Amino acid sequence: MSVPRSLRARIAIAAVGSLAIAYALAGFLLLSGVESDGRAAVDRDLRQRADLILRRSLPAPPGTLDAGPPGRPAGEQLLAGSGSFAQMSLRGQVVEQRGDVPAGAPVVPAKDGLSTVQIAGVPWRALTIAVDPVSDARLELFSSLQQVEARVANTRHLVVWLGLAALAITALAAWGFTSFALRPLARLRAGAARVSSAEDLGTALPDDDGPDEVRSLARTLNEMLARLRASTAAMERALQATRRFAADAGHELRTPLTGMRANLDALTRNPGLPAEERQALLEDVTAEQDRIVHLLEGLQALARGDAAESLPREQVEVGDLVDAAVYAARRRHPDVTYELHDSVNGAALSGWTGGLRLLVDNLLDNAALHGRPGGRIDVSVGGENGSLLVRVDDDGPGLPAEERDRVLEPFARGLGATAPGTGLGLAIVAQQVALHGGEMQLDESPLGGLRVRVALPANRRPERRPHPPPEAPRAPARGP
Repeated sequence: MSVPRSLRARIAIAAVGSLAIAYALAGFLLLSGVESDGRAAVDRDLRQRADLILRRSLPAPPGTLDAGPPGRPAGEQLLAGSGSFAQMSLRGQVVEQRGDVPAGAPVVPAKDGLSTVQIAGVPWRALTIAVDPVSDARLELFSSLQQVEARVANTRHLVVWLGLAALAITALAAWGFTSFALRPLARLRAGAARVSSAEDLGTALPDDDGPDEVRSLARTLNEMLARLRASTAAMERALQATRRFAADAGHELRTPLTGMRANLDALTRNPGLPAEERQALLEDVTAEQDRIVHLLEGLQALARGDAAESLPREQVEVGDLVDAAVYAARRRHPDVTYELHDSVNGAALSGWTGGLRLLVDNLLDNAALHGRPGGRIDVSVGGENGSLLVRVDDDGPGLPAEERDRVLEPFARGLGATAPGTGLGLAIVAQQVALHGGEMQLDESPLGGLRVRVALPANRRPERRPHPPPEAPRAPARGP
């Protein structure tokens, strides 16, 4: 037998089955009680009759059922028409029977007391009493159990019909109430059916209706949809980053690769070039190769930033990180003077350590490349209104206000920029600031050049630990 697939049918079957088990147990106990009460009533009646017979038979000789006033014998008066009969035995032999004696009356039982016997297929209740131990006279009274059996049978029929009616009513009620109770699930299913593609993941399922279990299920499904939506968005951003990386790489690498090919062709076609011209071509090839490396580093940094959800985050002490970055920048740009002012007192934020270091490295390199040759760069780290502030000032020519928003886009450079670069430095800084929930602002510097102000949200102040500068810092992507 197959189990119904409908939840409504299963609940109805469970309700009917539970009621059937309970009703069967209650019916069994009821029938047992009716039968027990009937037999107890028959037993009491047998004892009363036996007592009356023995008391009225005392003047008569032992072994007879005759006693009482003239007329009908005592036993006959007590047993006639009652569905009962009595028999007297002496030394194991029945000597007399009175009352409604059926055909095939049983022999005298071997022991005294109450018992149930079958006479011609009909159950009788028997009471055996020893009258005279000397003559082994014994009195045995019988009463039919047909009335008790009939009462039990009638009760059984009533229980069965009432049980069937109760089961039918329960089935209908369970079906109806289950239909009402499952309406929130039906609405939940309809809402889930509307989610057919990634564009529908923002459709929230109703979670404010129905019983607690349904609302809990709806909230769990909404949380699952939110996770799927976030995962899908992250995957889409990764795909877009991959497409952008491929497109940008193909577009930006074409020019330096073309220049390298032209220089190599010139060297190949002219093996007798003077040493000065050959050296100049080789230097151009080296410069183009260095530009390609820096360009790929910047593109890789942008691509990793687009996949920020998968990058590890930890508590980062900004003061130590900026200190290490300034130390590395001094080694990369030994002719530039870096002044560091740190007043954060060990403040930290939760973020990607590599991304934050990339942010600071690009700010420092951008200031060095576009500042005054051999000039000065002021770096300050402080706190303001729950945020960590990083400011980098250079003494270069600065950047006009109308160009400051444009240079935050990839491959955008100031119109008057003369220093070498890929146009990715400030774009990488802007990306990392956004990923860490901060703000970035470009202003005029008190030193005469450009000031870049970055505000990042701080979350706690751990104990300050010494941070030794790295021995071999990684070269960052170059600024614009």
